[in-house]
Amino acid sequence: GTREAAFVFALAAAAVAHGIARDCASGELPLCSCGSGPPGDPGPGARWGGCGDNLSFGLQLGAAFADSSSKSSKLGTHGNKAVNLHNSAVGRTVLSDSLDIRCKCHGVSGSCSVKTCWKGLPSLDEIASDLKSKYLAAIKVSHRLVGHRKQLVPKEMDARPVTETDLVYLINSPDYCTPNLHLGSLGTQDR
Repeated sequence: GTREAAFVFALAAAAVAHGIARDCASGELPLCSCGSGPPGDPGPGARWGGCGDNLSFGLQLGAAFADSSSKSSKLGTHGNKAVNLHNSAVGRTVLSDSLDIRCKCHGVSGSCSVKTCWKGLPSLDEIASDLKSKYLAAIKVSHRLVGHRKQLVPKEMDARPVTETDLVYLINSPDYCTPNLHLGSLGTQDR
């Protein structure tokens, strides 16, 4: 339930979906193929083509894989499960928002008379960088009853409401520098 766990869950969910989407496009997964180009014209002198990353399949299969332990596990509290599912969804949202148009020029002697465009994902480093900024702005929450259902609500009264793109955590992080025998950590001090 710590801020670091929030980052790890989000990054793991994004990485799984990213890997699946890329493997579909490269032909390494027999269950899927290239992602489809969106309707419409990509721009003047351009056409849809190439083999785009199959983000929709990556998100679908990635969610089934990454969220299965949080949904079915009898271990952990309902609050931890809700936070983990939320943070995994944030990772997939950041991945989805990063899908952009990539183009390659074709023509005689390097003239760009025709451009072929497709939808592609950035490197996982860029996704991790986006998630790191969300980690730094993560919101401490509690899992409480609001109306007829339990929701993740900010612990501090002056904090902004939790959105679908915010990483959330339940407890403050321990001091990783000092030894903590209860957690089994030797600490990093004097190393």
